[in-house]
Amino acid sequence: MTVTEIAILPSSTPGEITETLRNLYITGIAFQGEWCATNAPWLTQDRGEALFQQVEDPAVAVITAHWDSIDQHHGILATPENQKLLVDLEPHLSAATARPGHIHGLHMFPKSEDEGFVSAFAAPVLVVTVWTVRRENKTRFEEALGRVKGVLDRFVVPYRHRGGWKIEKVDGEDIEQYFIAGGLDSVEKSAAFAQAEGYDKYSQALSSLALDVETKHYQRID
Repeated sequence: MTVTEIAILPSSTPGEITETLRNLYITGIAFQGEWCATNAPWLTQDRGEALFQQVEDPAVAVITAHWDSIDQHHGILATPENQKLLVDLEPHLSAATARPGHIHGLHMFPKSEDEGFVSAFAAPVLVVTVWTVRRENKTRFEEALGRVKGVLDRFVVPYRHRGGWKIEKVDGEDIEQYFIAGGLDSVEKSAAFAQAEGYDKYSQALSSLALDVETKHYQRID
């Protein structure tokens, strides 16, 4: 099953992604791209691979990529080359707060969009919103989102925001997390969503079913 990797990776150095850490991330992305070119060339046309730095906390990076399945990605992570890279990363990464993850069932960051729309990777800012809900409310949340997603879709034009459920679960907790991600022109534009037509309907429909919602903004650094 198709998945999108969204790995949230904090640096062990407060307030920054060091040049060493950035270069290690870039090396890892390049290695995985080379693996795909040899073993899954169909992925190379629309890899969805990118490295971002968080605006709110510049020590936090996000790596994105498209995969045929989570097992395919795990297989690459287990290769000797990638294992060596993980050893090199360890001193520079805050492993305790890292949140690797995969979004089920879709490629969230296509290289090109339909006419009139712009790829999220061409946007000045990537917005990632995470809705946390009780597992028992998962279906109800999907239904509510289906009724109000048009409010978000109209606001974010010419970009598209796509969403899906994170595959990885939080140990011991009966919760699910729904990620929505896409481009915008600025952080200020993101904040203006609260004044958009229909926002109250959108917020109330989803917040009534959510335990938590978190929105962060990222700028591409590779």
